[in-house]
Amino acid sequence: MFDSGAVAALTPTEVEELQRHESFSKLTDAYGCLGVLQIDRSSQYLVMVTSCVSVGKLHNCEIFRITGTSFFSLLGVDDDKASGVQKLFNSGTYYFALSTGASQYDLTLCSQRRLQDHETDNRFFWNRSMHIHFERYGVSCKNWLLRVICGGIEIRTIYSGNKQAKACLISRLSCERAGTRFNTRGTNDDGHVANFVETEQVIVIDEVVSSYVQIRGSVPLFWEQPGLNVGSHKVKFSRGYEACAPALERHLEGIHKHYGDIALINLLGNKEGEHMLGERFKNHMQASQAGSKMLYQQFDYHSECRGNNTKNLDKLLDKIKNTLDGFGVFHFDGSSVTSQQSGCVRTNCVDCLDRTNAVQTAAAIRALTRQLEMLGLAAKPQMVGRFEEIYKQMWPVNGDHISKIYAGTSAMTVGKSKYRDVTTSATRAIQNNFWTPVNKSR
Repeated sequence: MFDSGAVAALTPTEVEELQRHESFSKLTDAYGCLGVLQIDRSSQYLVMVTSCVSVGKLHNCEIFRITGTSFFSLLGVDDDKASGVQKLFNSGTYYFALSTGASQYDLTLCSQRRLQDHETDNRFFWNRSMHIHFERYGVSCKNWLLRVICGGIEIRTIYSGNKQAKACLISRLSCERAGTRFNTRGTNDDGHVANFVETEQVIVIDEVVSSYVQIRGSVPLFWEQPGLNVGSHKVKFSRGYEACAPALERHLEGIHKHYGDIALINLLGNKEGEHMLGERFKNHMQASQAGSKMLYQQFDYHSECRGNNTKNLDKLLDKIKNTLDGFGVFHFDGSSVTSQQSGCVRTNCVDCLDRTNAVQTAAAIRALTRQLEMLGLAAKPQMVGRFEEIYKQMWPVNGDHISKIYAGTSAMTVGKSKYRDVTTSATRAIQNNFWTPVNKSR
């Protein structure tokens, strides 16, 4: 019940009593509630999910992509800003899980954090602030509200004997420095970077889980690309060299806290602003206290993989093979954790889109072998080949999900036609220079 700006959970007896003295009318049918959106003191909206599409089942839950929401004013005042937020929620990039069992599946957490660490992590919890209104009045958000991520989810079913294996790829975009390409670059003072995405490659067989996590994010310095951006892009540093150091240190300390040991792969090339940005990033890493403890690997993707020759990515991964193998993968045998991932690869290019997705794909396919070993499936060549085939299909789709959020277009992924790449590049240029996207800020 919402009354006088407050909210309360009612018992069945209280509902019957109110119904005897008050007239009620149905508002809507809905799949769930996202919470209360507070735009300013005079405008509050109850936000309900009224349209969604199932993307698959996982454990005891079904995962849905939001396609439609309804906003109901709680104070009788409509605000034009609410329509912009509604467009975001209806854009097809937000997901939630509905559980059929007693325990709720928290989609905002990767498997290792959810099953072992049990830590509080709101980086990918996009409607966190919308829960506060309920918490303020002691209403259980767990029982009443959905937890939503922004990103992309792909789920496929692979049959292993008489069992079903779920091959999943889940990308979670951080809400700590949200915004679109060219509008949001680099880092902020807190060390949060643009287009920071955690991507989890997870396989589920009954209650058994195997997971491998990678991250991507903008170069953690203060930089931007102002003016008209078509073709080659010039980089401008918005703060001096020394002023970047504290934010970079906070970023590196933050990802170390969340993921353990870090291997950074920098894919910036040797042309124009990319070279300048890459050199400054490398110099900062060498001077950083946290960075000096991390593996930093430079790889000029455009030079090394010219003509879509992605076989040369093996050269990159071979250089850091021992580090990657040392990170391991997460494995839960249904009752206890038998293996955990102790480190993570952080990859970046300029936008952390096309080149980054290609390198993450190659690293993930290598980690897949270890995942299948933990699941007891590596001895079956046909099964290994099937999983590789499925994930090689899903990773380009994952790149599309992230690219549509950050750049407004599909990714220019290896294997697609040159004509499509040119079309995508032109569309990106038009959107980023002449259109104002609705998701410019959080």
